[in-house]
Amino acid sequence: MNSYERVMNILMGRVGDIDRIPCVNTVSVATIDFMKATNAYWPESHRDPEKMAKLASAAHRICGLDNVSLPFDMLLEAEALGVKVEYPEGRIQHPYVKEFSMEPFKIQIPKDVVDAGRVPVVLRAIRILRREFEGKTPINVYLNPPFTCVSSYVVGIVRFFTLMRRSPNKAHEILKSLLSFFIEMAEAYEEAGANIITFHEMGATTVPPIYFDEFITPYLREIVKHLKTPTVLNVCGLAKPIIVKMVNVGCSAIAVDELTPIKHAREVVDSVKINYPVIGNISPGKVLLPGPISRIMEEVGKCIGDGVSMVSPGCDFHLETPIEHIKVLVDATVKYGSQR
Repeated sequence: MNSYERVMNILMGRVGDIDRIPCVNTVSVATIDFMKATNAYWPESHRDPEKMAKLASAAHRICGLDNVSLPFDMLLEAEALGVKVEYPEGRIQHPYVKEFSMEPFKIQIPKDVVDAGRVPVVLRAIRILRREFEGKTPINVYLNPPFTCVSSYVVGIVRFFTLMRRSPNKAHEILKSLLSFFIEMAEAYEEAGANIITFHEMGATTVPPIYFDEFITPYLREIVKHLKTPTVLNVCGLAKPIIVKMVNVGCSAIAVDELTPIKHAREVVDSVKINYPVIGNISPGKVLLPGPISRIMEEVGKCIGDGVSMVSPGCDFHLETPIEHIKVLVDATVKYGSQR
């Protein structure tokens, strides 16, 4: 059984039809070691489809990760909406917002989403990966969805949260106006060859749980409704109060980080939807980055024992994560995931 069959069987609800638990990462797989190994450094690999494809597949090629994943940052959608983004030159550092949108009701929605910002780069990179990995290794593309994109990267957290509290109708007006933009982007990724679309909803744990149903669920559901491709809802932070809400969005799986224990997530999920896939949750900063190897293996074994469907880091690989530690992550998953 290859990586594509292993991962897709789980996402399609065929959890019994796998040879072992997969090891994946549904967000950023970029590290400095992988950049060196592929000669695909930042910021060039944010803008060059060939280099993006090389870096996106490095963890799979070198360490055996069961998927490839792109892009490598959370600003692609905001940039396509007119937000000014700074790419540090001469050093490896995440791009950052240079200036938020000063007029939240005058966000620049592009006429042709497929030609906006770096979207064409991602589309070309997906096609490059598809030519090599179709039917062999799943291509995961992650999106910064409406709520997190607007609140964290377009309007700014303080301003948008104030709007949510004082003028919720106006907050919805902004989100609704952008919904077609996100749907068109997700559909374009799907058409280009993405096998999995992940919604990286990092902002979900920064607001009270009551806001999840109002400002997150309806917009995610609408995007999911337009897709044939399996989807993953990835939420960083303490997601214990919203696990049921996450499942009810209707994605094919949920992914959580180390602040949400897998055992607890598994119990809650099974009370709502038995055997629904849960992905997680090895700490990128406290386990994968520093090691040691014995600790990584121990954490993977515990994660599998607690009922995870696919082992993954809790969020992006830290840029400084050694290749050796990612190999151990995969090897431990193969070892313990074959004994489940």
